[in-house]
Amino acid sequence: MFTDDGASVEIVKDNGAYAIRVTYPEVSTGSSEDDPATDTQAAPIPPDTNPVPQKSIGAKWNDLVAEYNAYDAVPVELKVASLSQWILESNRGNSDLAMKALNFGGIKYRARMEGYASAVDYTGSDNEDAVYCLFSSVHAFIAGYWHFIESGPYDGWKQFNDDGAGYIRHIAPNYAADSNYVIKVLSLFDEARSFLGGSQAPATPVPPKPVATPPDDIAPGTKNIRVAVVVGHNSVSTGSSAVSPISRSEFAFNGVVADQIVAESPHYNVIAEKFLRVSQGSYSSEIAQVYGEVQAWGADCAIELHFNSASPEATGSMVLFRAGNGVAQGLARPLALQIQSLLGLPLRNGNGLQPLQPGDRGYGSVSALATVPSVLIEPFFGSNKGDCLKVASIGEAGLARAYLRGVRDWASASEAVS
Repeated sequence: MFTDDGASVEIVKDNGAYAIRVTYPEVSTGSSEDDPATDTQAAPIPPDTNPVPQKSIGAKWNDLVAEYNAYDAVPVELKVASLSQWILESNRGNSDLAMKALNFGGIKYRARMEGYASAVDYTGSDNEDAVYCLFSSVHAFIAGYWHFIESGPYDGWKQFNDDGAGYIRHIAPNYAADSNYVIKVLSLFDEARSFLGGSQAPATPVPPKPVATPPDDIAPGTKNIRVAVVVGHNSVSTGSSAVSPISRSEFAFNGVVADQIVAESPHYNVIAEKFLRVSQGSYSSEIAQVYGEVQAWGADCAIELHFNSASPEATGSMVLFRAGNGVAQGLARPLALQIQSLLGLPLRNGNGLQPLQPGDRGYGSVSALATVPSVLIEPFFGSNKGDCLKVASIGEAGLARAYLRGVRDWASASEAVS
């Protein structure tokens, strides 16, 4: 019975009695990619009749982590992202596939994996039989994983060298069928970073270059709303820092969002321009300078980008405007609705709107321009892990599009009223 499954069997003397010792060879399995499986003949992974002791399971995971820490061919943020996947896929090396096949990534066998892995039959967590990859060493697994990504349906993944969350969002649709896969992986970034020696917070991702001219699909004569995008805080005083997996300050994170707004704006009949606050030694001087630039540019409206921070439990979205300014309130309302539609977070104050009075924090920004409606956007709490997971699973470009839809909806409503 046991030898039919590929095991070796021996009878040994044990304290005056006899016992049967069954040993299975070190084999394994692993991937959820949607391209068709091959018909390669594979050896089956036997049932876990003789489980490996917990200590040796830990040793394999530790070997993987040690090898990956020394692996210089992958940028730090992609290491964090991929190791987070492997934590999830292998349960930190405790899965049968990891223990017996050194396959920590759930990678199914494809013809393109020849030379990196051999094929083995395995029943995955979805209870479906499939052909998975069997790796000869943890180094072979690491090299095999990156060959699997490089040779698979993941074109464009290298643009996320400094953006681990973006990398996971990019590959997830073809890597896993689980609709919650991105959130599950992103929630493990802190743990992965600790395995990798507590690597520093991620560098600011490089956004796409802004589109210089509107695309041809904008109808002739359509009015293009001019929206000034002011990045909250400045390079010296960068604002609050978000927890993992965002792990960046307001200034760094929203600088990327602003670039994405500029890049995407032509598709929404919007002309967007990014403005940076520059440290002047005083808040009032800083605000006066940047909003003077906004006024000179001829903005139809202005949005200043922030995120909130308080206790770890605080959550929700909010758009702030000057109390008594009905036009600015009209801009704030569709922005709040679009943010809620995107993130699904509760709207603060019931409707997501916060009027500011003189002396309130942020009042200087929303009152700097007498005739241009201005709002300050706080879409989530950077101090809340759940909020940050939702935002990171959507990405800066997704948030930028929500802002653009809000501006577009406001402009459409304004035209209808006029």
